[in-house]
Amino acid sequence: MRLDLEPPVARVKTMTQAQREALFDLLSLSLYADAHISLVEEDLVQSAFVSKGWKSEYPKSLFIEESFARAREVAESEDDLMDYLTERSSTFTSKTAQAEVLGIVKNILERDGMTPEENEFFSLLVQAMPKAK
Repeated sequence: MRLDLEPPVARVKTMTQAQREALFDLLSLSLYADAHISLVEEDLVQSAFVSKGWKSEYPKSLFIEESFARAREVAESEDDLMDYLTERSSTFTSKTAQAEVLGIVKNILERDGMTPEENEFFSLLVQAMPKAK
C-alpha cells in the first residue's frame, strides 16, 4: 500500500527545526489518543516529518524515541496532556503555521478513520492553539 505523504512533507520543509520537533511531539502524542497505534499512523509520522529537513546535531532516531516516551507519559493525565499540548503548540506563532499543523495532524489521524478519542484529542489541540480558531 502506497501512502501519499507529499502534502504534509511539503509543509514541513518550510518549518524551523524547533517547529519540526514540536510537530513531531504533537504527532507522537496524537497516536496515543485512542490507545491504538495503527501502523499507518506510525509510518506516516516517522517518514513524513523526520526524513525531510532534519537540521539538528541531535540524532533524529534518539529524538523519535524520546518523543514517544514523552507522549506515553503525558497521555496518562488530562492535565498533563493539555499542558503539553499548549507548550508544544506555542512554537507555532502565526495563524498560518498553526493552521498547517492542525491540517497535518488531522490528515494523519484521518488516515485510518478518526475515533471519538482522536476527535477529542484534536479538539484539545485546537484549544491549545488560540490563533488558529
